[in-house]
This record gives sequence, C-alpha cells and structure tokens, in this order.
Amino acid sequence: MTVFMNRNISPKRPLNDEQLIEVVTQTAFHEYPEKESTRFKELYASYNQLDLNQIELANGADEWLQKLMIQFGQEGVLTISPDFFMYEDYARQINRPFWKVESDENFDFDLEKVLEEIQKLRPSLLLVSNPQNPTGKQFSYEFLQAIADGMESIGGYFVIDEAYVEFGDDYHRPSNDNVIIIRTLSKIYAMAGLRIGIAIAKGETFAKLIDINHPYPVSNLALNVANAMFSNKEQLDAWVAYQKECQLKLIQALTLVDDVIKVKPTQSNFIMTYGKSARDLGEYLSENGFVGRTYDADHLKDVVRYSILDIDKYDEFEDLLKTWRKQID
Repeated sequence: MTVFMNRNISPKRPLNDEQLIEVVTQTAFHEYPEKESTRFKELYASYNQLDLNQIELANGADEWLQKLMIQFGQEGVLTISPDFFMYEDYARQINRPFWKVESDENFDFDLEKVLEEIQKLRPSLLLVSNPQNPTGKQFSYEFLQAIADGMESIGGYFVIDEAYVEFGDDYHRPSNDNVIIIRTLSKIYAMAGLRIGIAIAKGETFAKLIDINHPYPVSNLALNVANAMFSNKEQLDAWVAYQKECQLKLIQALTLVDDVIKVKPTQSNFIMTYGKSARDLGEYLSENGFVGRTYDADHLKDVVRYSILDIDKYDEFEDLLKTWRKQID
C-alpha cells in the first residue's frame, strides 16, 4: 500500500465511528449554524487561552487567505520564498501585485532583506507562515516583531499563518493592531475535510475581517464534529500528544541519513530535506511505497519534504532509510 507523506495531514482521524454517528444524528441540518459557531468559538478560545471576541471563522484557512487578499492586499502582497505556494495563487486570482524575498541556499531568511523590501515596495499585506512551510522553522519573536513594526510603519498589515503552530513551541506574538493570526483545524487536529479556518485579530483590523466575512461560513455539521472533539479535553490532549509523538518519530527516523543529506530542524508535522542525495532518497522511498513531496521549481529541485506517519509505519520507514544509507557507502 502506498503511504503518502506529501500532504502535511494527519495519518488518521481523531473521532471514532460511534462519536461521528452521534454528531450526525444530533445535528440540526435545517437550521443555520449560529449556536454551533458560538459554541466552537467558546471551546477553541478556552482551549487555546484566546479572547473569544477576537476570533472569527471561515470555510478553511484558505478562504481567509483569499479574503485577506481582497480586503488588505490592494497595494500589493509580500512574502518570503519559499513559503506556502497558495499565497501567490490567491494574489494572482485578483491581480494583486506580488513580491517575494528569497531565502539563501540553506533556506534561511535574512530579516534585514525583508525589512528593506518592506520600505522599498511598501506592500499593504505581508504573509509569513510560522512554523514555516516548507522549512519547518519557527521564527523568533524578535524576527516577527520587527516585521510587524516595519509593516505598521507603512500602514500595512502583517499576517502570521500558524497552520502548524501546535507542533512548535509556545511563543510571544507581536501585539500590534496590524497583526492577523490565521489558524486551521487541518493539521494537528486532523480535520482537514471539515474546512474550519480561524482568524485572530483586534480593533479595527478585526472589524475589517468581519466586514468581508459570510454570516455562516462553516456548516453546523463541521462545527459539531469539531465541538465533539474540543468538548472532551482529555481526549483532545491525548490526540495532540499522539500527533507530537508522530512528529518526534519522524525527526528520529531521519537522523539515520542526516550525514548524507541535509535535514532542516523542524517544529512542524513535516521535515524538509535537501542536497544532492535528497532527491535520490525521495525516489527510492517512493519506489518502495513512501511518497514524499517534491517540487518543480528550480530552487527546490533538490528538496523533498516528508510529513508524519502513523506510529505503526515507522519501523518499515526506518528499515528503508537504513537500506538506502548502506547502498550509498
């Protein structure tokens, strides 16, 4: 059986059949999801220690990205590169100017270059994923604060895309009024198919998010599935621990080959590998049923990214890594 390690999603779902059947039978499909939405915001805010009045929902984090381009991207959009490829796609869909600050050859980012481009290009919107996709790097408070201040100085907005934040370390975020946090239930919470995206902001920035949102962007069924999970803290904590165990196993597995390929340290549910032998390893693993994420872009042609596996798959994965490593001695 082919195991796909190229989508950065959970190896399995968090709720069992009995729980899902109960949710479906108790969902009032004939009603608008007002109470379900309120309930989810309460549960999510409580679990993540957030202000309930600074949270709004959309049909997936991707819908938020589209809305951000519409509402805040009029003077152009800036990001770092590589980063989540859909930033550029959504900007192009509505003809927003789009610029990128390139990484160095080791996929590290120069803060001074980013700040220089902010002042030179004067974009109205800047997006950065943190932890970063595809490197898995978690940026420091100082890095993010400098960008928030730089964007504030030109009247622009700074979006921190925290799709993978639960896999990283807790950190102090910039508190500027121009900062917008985007989150999802697609990664550590394993609910990619439900399409629940969360935006966190305050003041006039939050008001502008509300202005462009739909009245009921998420279905009551999707919300009730999420509510079933978030209302059971013991089960939710155990699930998060399982996801982090999968992450740790992936990190440990790739130490078997980190003497012959470059492996980026990660604080996400994937690991980025690169270098002359990385693509060869990726092809070998794919031929043997473990398919990583490869890229067509020239600057990423030697990159392969692997997302987490279910715990019971790591023995086979590690055996393949060991076999490949012996072949290249």
